[in-house]
Amino acid sequence: MAIKSKIIKFKQAPAIDQRFVETSGAAQSIKNFRIDPMGDGWLADRGLEPWKDLSGAQILGTEVSPYLDKKIDSLYVWAQQGTGQVYYLFEQGGELYYLWGNADSSLPLTFWRDKETIATGRHIPKIGDPGTQYIPFGDRLLIINGFDKPIWFYGNRKYRDFGFTLPTPELEVLPIQVNYRDFPGSRDLKRGTHSPTFTTAVPGLGDNEQDDTSVFSYKMTFISDTGSESPLGAASQVSWTNGSTDAEQVRYGVFINEMPTGRKGIVARRIYRTKNQRLGFSPNAQDQTYYLVKQINDNSTTEIIDVVPDGALTNTAPELTASEVLSTTYQFAASWNGRLWLAGGKNHNTRIVYSDAGLPEQFASFSYFDVGSTTGGHITQIYSFYNNLLVFRESAIDVIRDNGGFFTISQLTPEVGTTASNTICYVPGAGVVFLTKDGLYAINGGLDGGSSMSVKKISNLVGTEIQNISIAALPSATAAYSKKEKEYWLHYVRKGEVVPTRGIVLHTYNQTFSFRGANNKADEYKWSFSKITTDVDGNFLIGTLPDWRSGGTPSIPTAVGAVGRLVHAQVWSGAPYWGKTYTVASYTGQPLVATYTGANDALQENIWESNWMDFGNPAIKHRVFSVEMEMVAYGDNLVELDWGYDYDSTWYSAGGQKISKPEKVFTAAEDPVFGPSDPTITKNTFIINTDAIKGERNVVIRWDVNTQLAESFRFRIKQTAGKPFHILGFSINFDSREQMALNQRTRLQKGQPR
Repeated sequence: MAIKSKIIKFKQAPAIDQRFVETSGAAQSIKNFRIDPMGDGWLADRGLEPWKDLSGAQILGTEVSPYLDKKIDSLYVWAQQGTGQVYYLFEQGGELYYLWGNADSSLPLTFWRDKETIATGRHIPKIGDPGTQYIPFGDRLLIINGFDKPIWFYGNRKYRDFGFTLPTPELEVLPIQVNYRDFPGSRDLKRGTHSPTFTTAVPGLGDNEQDDTSVFSYKMTFISDTGSESPLGAASQVSWTNGSTDAEQVRYGVFINEMPTGRKGIVARRIYRTKNQRLGFSPNAQDQTYYLVKQINDNSTTEIIDVVPDGALTNTAPELTASEVLSTTYQFAASWNGRLWLAGGKNHNTRIVYSDAGLPEQFASFSYFDVGSTTGGHITQIYSFYNNLLVFRESAIDVIRDNGGFFTISQLTPEVGTTASNTICYVPGAGVVFLTKDGLYAINGGLDGGSSMSVKKISNLVGTEIQNISIAALPSATAAYSKKEKEYWLHYVRKGEVVPTRGIVLHTYNQTFSFRGANNKADEYKWSFSKITTDVDGNFLIGTLPDWRSGGTPSIPTAVGAVGRLVHAQVWSGAPYWGKTYTVASYTGQPLVATYTGANDALQENIWESNWMDFGNPAIKHRVFSVEMEMVAYGDNLVELDWGYDYDSTWYSAGGQKISKPEKVFTAAEDPVFGPSDPTITKNTFIINTDAIKGERNVVIRWDVNTQLAESFRFRIKQTAGKPFHILGFSINFDSREQMALNQRTRLQKGQPR
């Protein structure tokens, strides 16, 4: 007599739920999948391809390191506003450079011909250091890390130091020699003095009466190509007393010698002067007001003569507090409200400064906030979110608002903060997502129209995985959002490691999670992704820690026979391989040239693992007969199923099944797959330009498991060959037995009460 079984069906393959009281039939782990963009289900069809392929390349020995063997410490793709140009910026071994990405690597010695170095000898971040930050501001890019001088990048080989980081120099004003007029023929500027005299009433400086004393003070500022003005320089003074025998009215021109020039990016200099101060015996004696004398619209003129009389001075100099020298140790920055905001760093870890509107290099003395008087710890990042500027701290989040031209700061939450500075991203449908020491959080809402902002934890479903994160290494975690994949990908350092090797992915299609990483310790180095960002099309671009070895021993990328994987940057794509394995074929010549061969590396394993299912009642026994997976047909691809019972760690194999309609397997009607035209191959082969492509269709694949009586059951499916497969849903065929759990008190001990 046949046993009538029960069927429990999950129409859609569930997402991860790692809670103790979880959704029955949910996944315990989904590793290296993505959400199908055309419908439901989990799709395993992703690999890695090199952003620059070394296969067949010949590279000068001087250009091997750091580009092929050093960890990528920072990575950013910048689409310059208004130009259409795209720059790929990298930082390795203390060198900051960008690549155009269009060099022909098939030609000898041209592999790095598209590289442009911006700076060398830069700070190399440690595990607790968030590293370099990139902040677009209009058609410029600010590059800042808190240790090196900030860089203002224009694109197309043009860059310079950012901001006014040194005091403005003092002008050298030459003294007036009054007595030179006592010598006949010496009044001509060319023959007598550097300070010309004027006997008319209009040009020239000073009083023109006998024995009168004149005093003038000068200051200078620089004007950068952003329109920003440097702080006023130190004052320099010139004075003279008219001679007692001078019977005619005389004024003088003041000669400014060796006028200082500025650094790259200075387009003008302004000279400011007081009116005559007259040594204290006139109403102007205490007048320290400076007026604009002249703006010199170049950065090269070194001599100038001031002949502008006091009556022609009208425009006053900026206040002393209008601009100040900028510290080079600010570590974080943001573009918000038409200004640049700088914050944090070793010398001012609770301070935030902001520039004048439209003047990104001009920071007024009182344009700052200091959050040191409130709880929350050091500033760890600032982030522009619509009409708010979020200030992330170690254990709190503040928010800065523009209230009618006045900025205010208030605390959003005193309970949640982060040190994972590089994980903060805006994710559509979720808000501003970031990692903390106890999980992923999201900031939603705004402060306009009566709405409010909220901070909510969103990672309860992956709480078990969160426990693997190294708290000390949170600053090294990296994340990015892809508009193409509709994913927020967080890659973190697990406990005991120093480089991010594991990933948690938030899929915005349905706000579910999955994981990315190796399924065994031996392959973990293949997931050493130090930085993750996206390009302009939304492709994930991955910075790596290259792995070089020869015979299993660490080596260098110039040793003949050395093998390297994850060399330089990788792209997350539909490639049917996991990057390239490179081998140094030769290292010869004068100069020395390394030649590389490349081969596709095997794809990583994809695993969908269910959680423990008790079929609604863990107190009774169940017998599982089979698992049926509803999948999309992929022809000859083989998928394996393992199963386990009663919370035992052992996995039992149920074998492999082709993703094809069962009754058509090994027949001429089997779904064709791409491959060569070979009559000896038993499978059906699709030949381009010959066969018609079949559309997608669903198939149901069954694995028989036939467990013994068990209280709980789990299973996993995997594709060890790395070929794609697509899960839609599953069903479990089982039977329940009314056998209740045993009572452990089967025998009373002596002396125990009945």
